[in-house]
Amino acid sequence: MSRLYKDICSQRTLYGAWRKVRSSALFSPSDEIKRDAEEFESRLPDSLVEIQRSLSKQTFTFLQQTGVAQKKPGGKARPLVLSPIPNRVVQRALLDVLQRRVRFVRKVLDTPTSYGGIPTKRVAMAISDARDAMWNGARFHIRSDIPAFFTKINKDRVQDLLRSHINCDATLKLLDLAITTDLANIDDLRRQGLNEIFPIGIEGVAQGSPLSPLLANIYLADFDVAMNADGITCLRYIDDFLLLGESLSDVDRAFNRALKTLGKIGLSAYDPRVDKVKASRGSTDKGFDFLGCNVSPGLVQPSEATRKRFKVKLGAEFDTAARALRYNAEHDDGNGKYSYSSALYRIDKIILGWGKAFTFCNGSHSMKALDDFVSKRLMSLEATKTIVLAKANDEVQRRVLGVRLLSSTRTTTNE
Repeated sequence: MSRLYKDICSQRTLYGAWRKVRSSALFSPSDEIKRDAEEFESRLPDSLVEIQRSLSKQTFTFLQQTGVAQKKPGGKARPLVLSPIPNRVVQRALLDVLQRRVRFVRKVLDTPTSYGGIPTKRVAMAISDARDAMWNGARFHIRSDIPAFFTKINKDRVQDLLRSHINCDATLKLLDLAITTDLANIDDLRRQGLNEIFPIGIEGVAQGSPLSPLLANIYLADFDVAMNADGITCLRYIDDFLLLGESLSDVDRAFNRALKTLGKIGLSAYDPRVDKVKASRGSTDKGFDFLGCNVSPGLVQPSEATRKRFKVKLGAEFDTAARALRYNAEHDDGNGKYSYSSALYRIDKIILGWGKAFTFCNGSHSMKALDDFVSKRLMSLEATKTIVLAKANDEVQRRVLGVRLLSSTRTTTNE
C-alpha cells in the first residue's frame, strides 16, 4: 500500500473529511441530508472506523446516489447528484489528499487565472484581477461559459492526465469508483425523460460531488495556459471565463482560439454575437456581468440578474412567513418552524449570507435599494402580525410569535 493511499485511509484524513462534509450537510436546505449527517455523527467513531477498515482492505463500496433534476430559469433542468454521507466522506478524503500530496494537482490549483473550486481562491480575487487588467489597458472583453460542462467532462481523459503523476493503482481505482455515477432512481428519471442529462458512463461528472471542481480544473488546465497568451488575459471560474484585451479584434481572435481549444476536448462556448444572455462582448468602460457582478473600471456591484434573484428568494420567504402567521393563529399542528421568530431568523440568514458574498462590491446605491426593499417587506409582515395578534388569545399569540409556553414544555417532558 502506497503512502498516498495510506494517507487517504488515515483517521486524521477521514476525520478532517467528515468535518467538512458535516459542515456542508448541516447547512443544507435538505432535511434528509441533515438527518443523514446527524445519524452518521451519532455512530462516531464507529462510522469512521468502518470506512477506514474497508478502505484499508480495498473493499469499500460506494452506495447508490440519488439524481435530482433541479429546475433552472428558462425551464431547463440542472442534474444534481446527492450521495450518501459515507460516499462523500471518502470523496472528500480523496480530494484533500490529492490536493495536499500530488505535485501535478498542486500545479493545476496554482494556476493564477483559475479561481473556482480552489481552497485559497475567491470570486473577489477574480473580480480584482479583471479590474487590474482593465487598469493595465484591457479596453474590451468577451465573457462566455461552457454549456453542460460537467456532463461533458471525459473521465478517462482526466484519469489519463493523473495516471502519469500517481504511482498507486489503489488510489486510481478508488478515484475511478468515486467519480462513477450510479443512480438508485434512474428508472424514475428515465420515465420522466430526464435520465440523459445525468452523467452516466464515460462522459460527465456529478454536480454535487466534492471531487467535481478538481476534475473540472484538471480538464481545463491546458485551456488556461493556451488562452493566457498574445496579450490576452483569460480569467476562469470553473465553466465561466472572461477574455480581456486591448482591442475588439484581439478578444475576437482569442475567442475563436478558445472555441478551437475547447473543441479538441469535446466542449464549446456560448457565442456573444448569438446568445447575449449567456455571453457578452464589448467595451469594458460600459461594464459587463461576470460571476454575479457587474464590473467596470470604477464600479463593482451585484448584477441586475443577481439582485433580482435575491429579491425573488426573499420575497418568497416573506410570503411564506405571512401565510404561516395566519395559519398558526388557527391551527396547533406546527412545530415552530414557521413561527414569526423563526421566519425572521431565516430571512436574516439569507441577508447575511448574500451580503457576505458581495462584501468586495463598492456599489452602495444598489445595496441601499435592496435594504429599502427588505425594510418595506418587513413592515408589511409586521402589519400582518399585528392584525393576527389583535384577534388572538395569549396561547395563540405565543404560538404565532414562536415563544413556547412553559405549560406545553411540561406536557412534552411528561410524554
